[in-house]
Amino acid sequence: MKEYTASRAAQLVSAFDLSGIHRVGTPGDFASGEWLEREAGATGAAVSRMPVGVNRTVVDEAWLESAGQRIDGLPMFDSPPTAAAGIAGKLGANESSSEIGYLDLPPNSASIKGMRFETIRRATSHAALVVATRVTGESLAPINAQFFDAPFGPPVLLVAGANHALLQTQAQKNAAIKVVSIHRREKTQSYNVAAHVASGNPATAPLLVVTPRTGWWESTAERAGGIVAWLAAIDAATALREQKTLRRDVRSYATCGHELGHLGLTELLAREPSLVKGAHHWLHLGANLGCASNLTLFLRAADPADSATMRDLLCAEGYPAEHIRVETISVVSGEGRDITDHGGKVLSMAGANAHFHAASDRWPGNVNAAGIASISRAVAKWIALSAATQ
Repeated sequence: MKEYTASRAAQLVSAFDLSGIHRVGTPGDFASGEWLEREAGATGAAVSRMPVGVNRTVVDEAWLESAGQRIDGLPMFDSPPTAAAGIAGKLGANESSSEIGYLDLPPNSASIKGMRFETIRRATSHAALVVATRVTGESLAPINAQFFDAPFGPPVLLVAGANHALLQTQAQKNAAIKVVSIHRREKTQSYNVAAHVASGNPATAPLLVVTPRTGWWESTAERAGGIVAWLAAIDAATALREQKTLRRDVRSYATCGHELGHLGLTELLAREPSLVKGAHHWLHLGANLGCASNLTLFLRAADPADSATMRDLLCAEGYPAEHIRVETISVVSGEGRDITDHGGKVLSMAGANAHFHAASDRWPGNVNAAGIASISRAVAKWIALSAATQ
């Protein structure tokens, strides 16, 4: 198998970054998907596409105006649009009596269903909500649309955190404001990239490896580390097959639509429901693996022994032990949460990112190639331990 060095990780991450904005249903989604198919195919795995229908959100207008100043934004993609005339009224703090509520939130405020922001939206009496997203650089960092297929609540307009001081002051004054959020759905298609390494033992429970491949912008540190480790897992499986020591199939999926309620994983589980509980293990390679702005790496597993094993492998491959955090499966997020909720046995790996969901999450500034290489080698060894045993 290929050696997963820092230079190889850098080459792969750079190629992913250059493929463009990776929002599902956009040219960058397709370009990165085609690139990933080629890379996965080069390992010797059987690679295919799993089509996923998407009603892509097309934004026509998204802005607010107050005190003669216009601020552009982005709708929450699981909130309804305003009418063409928008919504006008007084701006006030969330839960005030003002027509339009204001609050500031981090971009991970909808990482799973049932979080506080969802509760606010379902309970609010405001006609619209304005949210400033708070992230390093104070740019616009979209919040995931967990209910993309079932929009709810009032219209929600997201704006850059750089506008927080102004909007907080306007809310305190109950200043007049107008919010316009006009968007529509357009049918398109994306796809999951599937890579299958057959063992010749189809009756043995397979090993499943999943990583998301789309995001709001280039989302380089958010997504690329998981993709590199995903390729390392496939490489490890094909090496076992060549050595005739692969005892169980390894089925790997790079799923689309993470930012829109995990559309790709939802499609996968709908097509092959037996995979969830029928798998020997699921390895979830989540967000921010090998992120330069925050090296923290979270391990969460249904079986604590799996976290302990992965921690040892990471340390052996040079990942700094002081940045590894072992947590219970109860706090798993992303696709790992969905699989756990369906009864799957999961080992989930995820990191942290000061530029999470921001356009500034790019190569090379926010990527630790050596960290990605360490993670990838540890993942490859974990595959060898898990797929070469009954």
